[in-house]
Amino acid sequence: MTHTEKDAIVRAALSYRSTYGGTLPNFAVHQIATHAGVSPRSLRRWVAEFDAQVAEQQQATRVRKRQQEVDNDAPTHCKGRPFEIDEEHLTAIRSTLNLKKAYCRLWPSPDSPGRVSYPTFTRAFAKLPPSIREGVLHGWDAMVRHQVYLSMAAPHRNHTWHLDWTQADVWVSTPRNQVVRPWIGIVRDNATSMRLAAVAYVGRPNEDAMCDLLATAASVREYKYGDEIVQVGGLPVQLVLDNAREHFAEAVTRGAVMLGVVVAPTKAFYKHQNGPAESTFSALNKQLLAALPGYTKGGQGDDGKPLLCPSTPDQITPDMVLTIEGLQQHLDDWLEGENTNGKIARLGDQPPLVAWRDDPTELTQVDDVTIRAMMMRATTGRAINAEGIRFQGRDYLAPELNAYREKGLKVTIRYLSRESRFIEVFDGDTWICRAYDRTLLTDTQRQAILRNRQQDLELMKRINAAAVQDRLHEKATGDLAAYDGEPDAAVQEAVEEAIAKVTDLDSHRNRTRAEEAFAPPPTPRVDPTTPQRSKRQVAPSRTEVEQQRRDKKVNEAKQRLSKRPGSDFGGINDDN
Repeated sequence: MTHTEKDAIVRAALSYRSTYGGTLPNFAVHQIATHAGVSPRSLRRWVAEFDAQVAEQQQATRVRKRQQEVDNDAPTHCKGRPFEIDEEHLTAIRSTLNLKKAYCRLWPSPDSPGRVSYPTFTRAFAKLPPSIREGVLHGWDAMVRHQVYLSMAAPHRNHTWHLDWTQADVWVSTPRNQVVRPWIGIVRDNATSMRLAAVAYVGRPNEDAMCDLLATAASVREYKYGDEIVQVGGLPVQLVLDNAREHFAEAVTRGAVMLGVVVAPTKAFYKHQNGPAESTFSALNKQLLAALPGYTKGGQGDDGKPLLCPSTPDQITPDMVLTIEGLQQHLDDWLEGENTNGKIARLGDQPPLVAWRDDPTELTQVDDVTIRAMMMRATTGRAINAEGIRFQGRDYLAPELNAYREKGLKVTIRYLSRESRFIEVFDGDTWICRAYDRTLLTDTQRQAILRNRQQDLELMKRINAAAVQDRLHEKATGDLAAYDGEPDAAVQEAVEEAIAKVTDLDSHRNRTRAEEAFAPPPTPRVDPTTPQRSKRQVAPSRTEVEQQRRDKKVNEAKQRLSKRPGSDFGGINDDN
């Protein structure tokens, strides 16, 4: 075994040890040793030798530091020793953020002890490492850009997942015609660089969105590579996420606990610790989002306005940008293309799907019960109609829904944001079935629905036939008891004719409306407590005062009519 192979085996064991709090579990020792073809005892000896080498190097480093401290007690600039920048000098530079002002503060007069010329001071500062120079002058972000970091290499697939979110630099429209910038969550495997999920959401990520993203990544799905079918998904060992905001780690905890994985949050603002996720977002912006309508990073014109798309949503109409569903379709296509066609130098210029396929680590599949519990919930109950369950512009069907439709009961549904092929149907917290998009039903699923419908029809025919036979028997014999004997030929013929009329669905459909319904003759309304009156008759007065007011109005009307020329109303103008 070469030293390179031995170092790789030791690094794998150390990765397990860091995951489990500094303790190397026995199952990990046996797994790595079996995979490498060595004994567990040899593997533990190699790890102990590595720890001894690290301890020796640390001891040597401490000795060198003590020697440097002794040397620093000597004058900083003397004959035979060049001038060097120390922490006092750097503090002065950081306080003023200007080399000239820092020089004047350190040596205010020509007779100041240890004074050097200004060119000597600037040359010594220029010899410092770039990360120190940029950090002193421009802060933490500038120092990070000039530092070198050790890349983390997971020992196998599904050992470490990297999760992160960002608000996309593109405008989209929602089903309610609102223009928003969506949030995109990604999950990437460390060992194989496999992009396991890329999902777009409306609004900031919360617990439901976190669980939905993790459930999408853990669900086993199939990729076709040549003539092979490669299963992708499963359960990880640990989950690395950005902990820049405290609520983010709290929101993801529920999903991680449901999956049973270890959460390893990074330090706040240490983006390099979640490097694979950050690089995935960088590639997503360059390869996909930059070419979509509504991209917000297209630069500005000479008038200061964005060139590609307005900067505020009130200036954008829904027709100018993609829908959230259209963006998700682009994300799915990009994800599949990068996994199957994108080549990575670290993997030997192979696509991530090939590295995933060649990894012998067994996939740990997640129970369907756990996946269903992590799905997002619809806010309202759903009714079941003849077409199934209507949700997000699609109809979903399952044979188990017939009983709920007959009773008129509403059901609750759960779903994955990027998965439109099926939904999970619940009665409260009780799972009923998985309903599929009716346009994507397989022949087996269609036959199950038709078989259920045929069974209901046959049951109805049997019940109707038995009921007709009992009614004919009762009419012929006057016996109210159920008919148990053999009917004679005439009765049997009448029964068969009645059954044919009842079960002949074609003739039943072709019946006219007059034959289908019988309207009973109208009966006069009888109410002994209220006297009947015609439609135009005034209702009786409720009080004596109201009756007097009515009589006064009637008399005034009669007086007006009687004064008209030629009126003979009431005998008032009667000359006889």
